[in-house]
Amino acid sequence: MGQYFTLIILTAGIPLGANRPWAWSFYGLLMGLLGLYLAMQALASPTKVSINLKPLRLPLLLLLCPIMWALMQMLPVSPATWHHPFWALSNTALDAAGNASYISLIPHETGTALMRLMSYGLVFFLSYHFNQDNERIETTFNTIAYASVGYALYGLIIEWGDYNTILWFDKWSYQDLVTSTFVNRNSYATYAGLGLLSIMPLLFYKLQSGFKYGLSSPYGRQYFVENLIKHGWQPLFSAMLIVTALLLTESRGGFISTLLAVIVFFLILQLSHKMPSNSIFMYLLVVFGVATGWVFSVSSDSLIERLDNMSLVNNDRLDVYQILNVANQENPWLGNGYGSFAKTFSLYRNESIGGYYDKAHNTYLENIFELGYVPAIALFAVFGVLAIMCMKGLWVRRRNWIYPALGVAATLLVGIHSLVDFSLQIPAVAYLYALIMGGAVAQSRSSA
Repeated sequence: MGQYFTLIILTAGIPLGANRPWAWSFYGLLMGLLGLYLAMQALASPTKVSINLKPLRLPLLLLLCPIMWALMQMLPVSPATWHHPFWALSNTALDAAGNASYISLIPHETGTALMRLMSYGLVFFLSYHFNQDNERIETTFNTIAYASVGYALYGLIIEWGDYNTILWFDKWSYQDLVTSTFVNRNSYATYAGLGLLSIMPLLFYKLQSGFKYGLSSPYGRQYFVENLIKHGWQPLFSAMLIVTALLLTESRGGFISTLLAVIVFFLILQLSHKMPSNSIFMYLLVVFGVATGWVFSVSSDSLIERLDNMSLVNNDRLDVYQILNVANQENPWLGNGYGSFAKTFSLYRNESIGGYYDKAHNTYLENIFELGYVPAIALFAVFGVLAIMCMKGLWVRRRNWIYPALGVAATLLVGIHSLVDFSLQIPAVAYLYALIMGGAVAQSRSSA
């Protein structure tokens, strides 16, 4: 069942990143059914299906905070003084004083956002359950790697073939840029970055076997090169394909966050002394660096130009951030309703903002705006706690330590990109991150 679950999650990117109501509802329903099936199995055969939530107590408790508060926001059960003032104004204007009012300005949008959040949590939990097995985790990450290559190949074929389409639709935005099956290039850039990280275990294990006889002797170096040509070329070529697709998105945030995540990944492996020797670590780093550097040199001209032109002057996003900061200070505890940003922000925007913003392009400020400080910080803390669990596992595990390291790097990637974009709010990206983190956290603990 674990393999089918992984495949289901990886198909979420096909219907435009699952960022349509029917798509996220469908995948939310599937996750609910899978969770229910697992629970029924555990009740029917407790000796065969063991579900241990004890290691996840802290992140689960933290996650309950925004979930329960979002429920409070969307139901008419809180004190009337907590409700959004717009409800009182609308009821007065409509002479409907007895109508229900809520903390959330858009209760049905809050319900939708809550459903999506809970489906992401289910993906993490199911991945955690299935990937405690040492053989399953390898299969899971190999499947993610191959699927990521498939998405990259599709995007490159569409770009180089000048088809300018997404599936069977003509592209309506980001023409002449790689977006794969996603609408937004930044969303795909995050997805590609997570896919690149998922190739690392395959790349490491293929290349490490080449160090069997060391590198100090001519025979050892010859054996390493032969192993690289025979076995290491597949994951290395796959990584190069994903890097090429990532660069051709021309996403500055996606590129910088992925680059930092890869650097931190190698750095924490070195600091944790998990590599057999410094020389092996350096050779692996050189091989990966040379390959990706070559790709960067031949396919990054437009991205370099965008990086050179990067400026915070005359950027509407800064005005959005400033307005959100003021709004969050005025309403720090109650929020305006989880998932209601697209409609609620119109009450706060002014003439300084020219474009239409249905996302804040800063997930942290947006969540504080919607939930209030305490539930939003609790939600952010979930990611921090999971990353700390992975970091601890990297240091204490004697096998499969590479997966907790990937969990730390993946969290860094989505965390940095969320400062300037909304990729983690795209269901397919959130599902992939939850899938990776579930496996990483599962392998941060001893299987005993």
